[in-house]
Amino acid sequence: MAYLLSKENFLKMSEFVYRKSGIYLEEEKHYEKLAKYIDSRASTLELDSFRKYFFKLRFEDKDGEEFQALMNGVTVNETYFYREKDQFEALVNKILPELHKTLPASKTLRILSSPCSTGEEPYSMVLHIVEEGKVIEERDIEIVGIDIDSTVIEKAKKAKYTERSVHAIPKGILSKWFNKKSLGYELGEDLQGSVDFQVANVFDKVQMRNLGKFDVIFSRNMLIYFDDASRKEVAMTFYDMLNPGGYVLLGHAEYMSRIVSVFTAKKIDNTLVYQK
Repeated sequence: MAYLLSKENFLKMSEFVYRKSGIYLEEEKHYEKLAKYIDSRASTLELDSFRKYFFKLRFEDKDGEEFQALMNGVTVNETYFYREKDQFEALVNKILPELHKTLPASKTLRILSSPCSTGEEPYSMVLHIVEEGKVIEERDIEIVGIDIDSTVIEKAKKAKYTERSVHAIPKGILSKWFNKKSLGYELGEDLQGSVDFQVANVFDKVQMRNLGKFDVIFSRNMLIYFDDASRKEVAMTFYDMLNPGGYVLLGHAEYMSRIVSVFTAKKIDNTLVYQK
């Protein structure tokens, strides 16, 4: 099948996406998916060539909606509740109690999940926090979830999940905080709205600055999609967004010490964390 997107033009597209988002699209992994997406969008927009689609994307997309649609079409968003659960346990057993002791009593403790996908990660934090119960009884905690994909943000707000998404949640906690539906599970009303979900691009300095300062940032399995320069840029963005003494938690295959040297690496039980 002949696609509108040639292999030569794939390079143009990948460079454009990289400049806008920091995401590097490899030809071997992403060509066919991107080509099918562009064919579909071009048909919807009644455009008959890659050149016309690319022109629209570069020069006529004033509100960013077309680029947003492109990101929704090519990014991967697969996750589940309690994934790498040791990190959530480190959060509620060590990190939050420590921050609770050191922060002024009136200060809200803020946590960022970036990227948050369809909400499994930030809601896993919520479940651990309410189950632990102690810190939340004495201090306000705010959790913000961001993702570049507006589609997954809308799904996160609805808080409806498949059997696969919730398979790792202990049965007692699942029955306590979720309602069983015919096609899966829905987060109970008590926890709905407990995460502030927003569409944001980690490479958009204004968007990130507007989110404010945080005490903890979860950014798991995102940096692996970036090259070295982009990883460093995002790492320094997170550093600037953290309050003094704040923490960053990455995926198990990611190591901040290989990216920048401004954080102090610490081991909490089986979890490696990075402190400002």
